[in-house]
Amino acid sequence: MNNYIKNLRKYSQREGFFDGEWYGFKEPFEKALSSNNNEDGMLLWLKAVAKYHINEGTGSTYWIERAKSGGITNEKIDKAESLDSLVSLLGNSDSGLLKKENGYKDYYMPKNFKLEDMFKSSSSGTTGPAKTVYHTPQSLSVSAVNEYTGIKAQYPVKGLKDKKLLAAGPVGAYQEEHRKLAELLGMEYVGNEFETKGLKLLSPQEMMQAMKPVMEKEAYVLKQGNIGIATAAMEMLSMLPKDLFYDTDLIKVSGTQITSEGLKKAEEKTGKKLIPMYGHYAGKSSIGFADGVSIVHIGGNRIYFSSDIAYFPAFPVTYIYMNNNGNPAAYDQKAQTKMIVAFLFTALINDEDYAVKRKATKATKSFKKIDGISDLSRS
Repeated sequence: MNNYIKNLRKYSQREGFFDGEWYGFKEPFEKALSSNNNEDGMLLWLKAVAKYHINEGTGSTYWIERAKSGGITNEKIDKAESLDSLVSLLGNSDSGLLKKENGYKDYYMPKNFKLEDMFKSSSSGTTGPAKTVYHTPQSLSVSAVNEYTGIKAQYPVKGLKDKKLLAAGPVGAYQEEHRKLAELLGMEYVGNEFETKGLKLLSPQEMMQAMKPVMEKEAYVLKQGNIGIATAAMEMLSMLPKDLFYDTDLIKVSGTQITSEGLKKAEEKTGKKLIPMYGHYAGKSSIGFADGVSIVHIGGNRIYFSSDIAYFPAFPVTYIYMNNNGNPAAYDQKAQTKMIVAFLFTALINDEDYAVKRKATKATKSFKKIDGISDLSRS
């Protein structure tokens, strides 16, 4: 049973989900969810989004100019018979433009959108200026449903009702996403927001000083008790005394460096269930499962095994496409990922981390028919 698609279909029927610019996208969205496999569904959805972005009346400056210079037309988009051919037609986008002061507004924001109606989201900025986009409420709802489905598959959520969800994280889209997650779980949202710009470039001592007000609020709220879910980066978790989480049911942690072994050690230290997330500033959250499945790697005339966390993206608005030397990557094969972010507010296609392509297993059946990734690395 694909509970994610079931939950997303139910959520998208809520009044207001297809309001505004989303109104004309109800049909392709529902067709994408109804497809027999994730690649066919993504092809349908990406076609609709791509045509919106290259349209001179509705689209974004970057994609309108890209279409003119690259000969991308509605006809060529419609004729694409596979996701591979459509991605090849569109090509990688220039995400470096998002590092500019008004990069998103000047290049990637469609004509009918307004910044004041959206929520800011930025990359970590560890390798230079942070890249910034803005999210619509609908896109954050899709991420919240992804998280809700994954949490429910791993934890008895009935016990979380009427408790607090303490969201320590960036200002903007992250907070709104968790506000929506709290609503889905019947919890009380408590925000603990902070500015992340330049944070990861600080020394450990400087970071501790910058994060002091956040840590103090986190400790204060945790001490009040009745916490169903607390969110934290693994680094933040290590800075807080473990007894602070005594009256917390579940901790949701983020960071691509998380491994099954690291997660297990953190669970032993806190005595709490931890659920990992793979966050992307433009694609938002993907729920993680430490399912204990062995991953086979073949390389350098060696075969070796590892057990890691499987992440499943918020399909169809985020898709992780994987190729290996021009051919689709096989399951359990490591290859570079190509992140496809297909929203009405932003369309991006970019090479990202390396990962192993994962199929949903018995432990992750809630995301059946949606491909996941694991064993993330930068090379």
